[in-house]
Amino acid sequence: MGSFREDVRDQVVAIRETVADGWNDVRQFTQETWPALILLLLILIAALWLADPAPPRHVLMATGPAGSATETLGKQYAAYFARQGITLELVPTEGSVENVKRLQDQNDPVMAGFVMSGAAAPHTPGIQTLGSINYQPLWCFYRSPAPLSGTARIADILGNKVNVGTPESGTYLLTQEILRLNGLDPDRSNFRQMPNEEAIDALASGRLMSMCLVDTFESANVQKLLKIEGLQLSDFTRADAYSRIVPSIEKVTVPEGGLNLIRNWPAQPLPLIATTTEILIDERLHPAIQTLFLMAASAINGKQNFFSNEGEFPAFRDTSQRRSQEAVVFYEKGTPWLVQFMPFWLAEFVRRVGLTLLPFFAFAYPVIRSMPNYHKNRVRSRINRMYGALKFFEQSLLSDYNPGQKADYLAQLDAMEREALGMKVPKSVSGDYYTLRSSIDFVRNCLLRDAYTAHALNVVTQENSGADECEAEDDDA
Repeated sequence: MGSFREDVRDQVVAIRETVADGWNDVRQFTQETWPALILLLLILIAALWLADPAPPRHVLMATGPAGSATETLGKQYAAYFARQGITLELVPTEGSVENVKRLQDQNDPVMAGFVMSGAAAPHTPGIQTLGSINYQPLWCFYRSPAPLSGTARIADILGNKVNVGTPESGTYLLTQEILRLNGLDPDRSNFRQMPNEEAIDALASGRLMSMCLVDTFESANVQKLLKIEGLQLSDFTRADAYSRIVPSIEKVTVPEGGLNLIRNWPAQPLPLIATTTEILIDERLHPAIQTLFLMAASAINGKQNFFSNEGEFPAFRDTSQRRSQEAVVFYEKGTPWLVQFMPFWLAEFVRRVGLTLLPFFAFAYPVIRSMPNYHKNRVRSRINRMYGALKFFEQSLLSDYNPGQKADYLAQLDAMEREALGMKVPKSVSGDYYTLRSSIDFVRNCLLRDAYTAHALNVVTQENSGADECEAEDDDA
């Protein structure tokens, strides 16, 4: 039992001494190289801050008018962002035209917006697209007890009060385009430019005879219109032609009975023209926030709905705007794999640290690795310098020793030894260090034994003997 306890005690002592030695080495290393370590730390902080700054925790997004699908969609995006620790503040607007203007304004804090495809001029400076997220058909409702034929319907709509949307809305932009394509005056006196909610109330009360709006099937405004008695929905029989002429226009179809199975409304498939909703961003938006928008789009808009299949959105459908590189990568590789295992904020932090630390350590590793050698070489250089001083000191004693200055000689050796004792020596050069101290002690012992006095007398004797021999040779000569 005693032997076992001793073994355990020895092991504990060995571990404690090993830890103490390691700590002392680290402390000594830090004391010797702290300027370089601080410089590397400052470089790391600068790299983290400048090379890849942290994403903002608060982002502003332009949505659309009250009751629109973009307003509802914005709330879903804000809830998704909130779950990821980011505040998405929604900014109500008149619609797509206003959203584009705000994104173009570099002083406007809005960094993203829902925009109808075609609302922005091609390759608008400072703006990029994250892709399309849904279809927004052009819905044209008109009052009539029964559906009208094409010519009669157009005459009825254009001949009475019709709302074409506010000037800053996507509805106004698209209706103007359709009128121009058909050679009609886009500024007719019977056109009204009312907000959608106000126009719906006016249509329900009979103050309007028809109205158009660009919105999704699921929007509150479209659903409200579908429930108003006495309204008919205009079709676009030439939808294929519109889609060929205008790249931002696509054809969608309401199936027979798709709006009301009980009424079998419509009685036959109804072709409509539609645009897509784009997520446009200020090109300065942080890449991580762009990825978060795409993740939200996949989770919210990737599901099947009335006009699109599951997985159809998000996607690049509008080719008129510059594509975000983050979106290109997202569509190729999908959701970043780190987000699948940890919260977004943590995944983004790990990504940033990884991208920054890899090149930093590629630079810092050889520097840090060379620091111990630097310290070792520095100490070895001091030891060699002291060896040189000791060598010259001893040579001066051998060549010009003065017994009366013995105390001064010993004081010089004491000074050398004090300098040696003040050195902080790594283990790798401790052998040279103790050899130096032994050499100092050797010279001191020689002084104390008056060995240099005897050497000097031998030198004088040899010199005198040599002089006598020279004199004898001269006398013989």
